[in-house]
Amino acid sequence: MPRPVDGAAPGSGRRLKARVRRVVGTPAFAVLVFVISLVLFHWPYLAEEDRWTPAHLFITMFAGWTVVIALVFLLSLFLPSSGSEDKKPPSGG
Repeated sequence: MPRPVDGAAPGSGRRLKARVRRVVGTPAFAVLVFVISLVLFHWPYLAEEDRWTPAHLFITMFAGWTVVIALVFLLSLFLPSSGSEDKKPPSGG
């Protein structure tokens, strides 16, 4: 059986996707996003004052928001939808 071009074993993409889904779907990942947010947004203000210019602060805040928005978007991809098939429709009785 020929191997894929990237050298990965067949089916490894599915295992990786399942592992990512399992990690991102945990409450610990949401806590990790919160801690990363705290560090990104407070670190420039707690560091040395002379080192941070307004331009550095702007770039840091922009990059921090970009990272947080990307992580929250990733988290939202793995949340169950509100119209999930797992729910049973109410009986009309």
